[in-house]
Amino acid sequence: MMKAALVIGLVSVGGAASAEHATIETSTKEARACLPLDGGDTLVGTGGGLVRVDEKGASRGVWTAGDGLPGTRIDSIVRDGDTIWIGTDGGLAEVKPDDDGGVTIGKTIATKPVRDVIRFGGKVYVATWDGGVLANKTPVAIKGGAKAARMRMSALAIAGGALYAGGEAGLYRLKGARFERVSKDAVTALAGDGDTLWIGSVRGIERRDGEKVTSLGGGEVRRLARIDGAITIAGADGLATIDRGRVVAIDHAPRGFAQALGGGPGGARCSGGLDGLDLQSAADAPWLHAIATSGPPSNDISAIVLDGDRLYAGTFDQGLAVRARGAWRTIELPEVHDRINTLLVADKQLWIGTAEGLVILDPAHDRVRVIGKRDGLPGRNVLALHLTSDGRIVAGTSQGAAFVDGARPERVGPKNGGPGRDIGNVWSIAEAPAGTLWLGTTTGLYRGPAQAWAAKDDGGQDWTRFSVATGALGDDWVTSLLASDDTIYAGTYNGGVAAIELATGTAAQLGGGWINPGGLAWDGDKLAAATMDGLVEHDARGWTALAGLPGKDTTAFVRAADGARYIATRRGLMIIRP
Repeated sequence: MMKAALVIGLVSVGGAASAEHATIETSTKEARACLPLDGGDTLVGTGGGLVRVDEKGASRGVWTAGDGLPGTRIDSIVRDGDTIWIGTDGGLAEVKPDDDGGVTIGKTIATKPVRDVIRFGGKVYVATWDGGVLANKTPVAIKGGAKAARMRMSALAIAGGALYAGGEAGLYRLKGARFERVSKDAVTALAGDGDTLWIGSVRGIERRDGEKVTSLGGGEVRRLARIDGAITIAGADGLATIDRGRVVAIDHAPRGFAQALGGGPGGARCSGGLDGLDLQSAADAPWLHAIATSGPPSNDISAIVLDGDRLYAGTFDQGLAVRARGAWRTIELPEVHDRINTLLVADKQLWIGTAEGLVILDPAHDRVRVIGKRDGLPGRNVLALHLTSDGRIVAGTSQGAAFVDGARPERVGPKNGGPGRDIGNVWSIAEAPAGTLWLGTTTGLYRGPAQAWAAKDDGGQDWTRFSVATGALGDDWVTSLLASDDTIYAGTYNGGVAAIELATGTAAQLGGGWINPGGLAWDGDKLAAATMDGLVEHDARGWTALAGLPGKDTTAFVRAADGARYIATRRGLMIIRP
């Protein structure tokens, strides 16, 4: 986990930036790339930033997009003479390790996610995911397969004086000013050894000498490297090498899935995968397992909520965790509830909307209740939760909304969005001061009559629909709702925020970009919006954007009573304190 202090500011056109102190917290458990350094340290690319560890695996520092890297997830680390290139999910960076255990970040280049880097013919070639190959920042033409600008390239290597690139669409060789396809078989890794090209894929490893190709098998390959004169393989079964034409496991090396691989001075090696980093100081030295993380279980954070001094964080793929007194703890949930969409604290209970239903957790008494579609939920996927003024809980699901605090869920809202139209997913719920209930769906925004919230047998004529067609919204997919005394704010998927006057129903389009589900919140007197392009805030001067986040795709914002602000992204959490 990273707990590094930095200074950030809200940046606006024509306005001054206000400096604040912030920390970024990420999980560095997953090792995605690594490189041993002179002196015994190792650089490790993780899902939560660039980590420098000492010879015992202890972290000496973590660097993320908040520190100037183009991205927080690190997919490649490549030594290029005196230069070390760091490939991130947001582009390429040149870094230099210093003598005090830190790194200096030099020039950066914003690109699609970088998977590999190599120097050839005086140019620096970069293999990117969804962006083909760049040479000195310029896209290289690729013949065969999809358009170069959308090609997913994963590896580069030099063999027999030629440059090769590999990816989902196959193996390519540079001829003149463009890459030409050599084979249509997908490539996951490449390594050059003189005139021999080693090719890794999900089927194993191949050796290519000129036009002769020999298959050696060996299972899925994630990374290839020439270390101490031998080809080393990282894959589904750990580390292996080539011995007399066969793939053989490396004695005493860690077993299990490996996706990071690097070699360094004095025979040092490093590897790693989903469960951390493995280090070997020399060829005959024992392996050391390193990098234990105390951060969130996943950097892909989908929802956050405060309960006093505790912060609960739900993730897209690794369940629930709580942060209390500066430390993280994972909370075990019933099986299949690892994908969390929304969180709500009510009546000393934590309500958890997941892709498989609703989980109600009583932290004080360690009790858990699960409500699913078999129990009366309109849909299995719970997308939104709201506490009404009279103390009831409303859940928005993939097939409508319902009150869920009774013995059995009670459907609420219109039965359809018009003749023959289903209202779709209920992504957001709000209550206006007059007692009206608002539902944000994939088919528009619905306002129910005051204190008459049950579904009507007449097909829902007592509910009013606001949409693009009525001039109220920029997009009918309403992802987030927030109410003030006189206005309902509706955030949409790709139409920004609409401000609808409660008294008249007239709407003003505020912009703001692509608003994520549950992405609207109050930051004092400012309207905060968690968007796919960062956190933005709106006041009388317009929109401002928050700089220094660990990830661009921002999923949630919460402001505590003491003024602390918590911003969740798909690359970790930022905490800003007054």
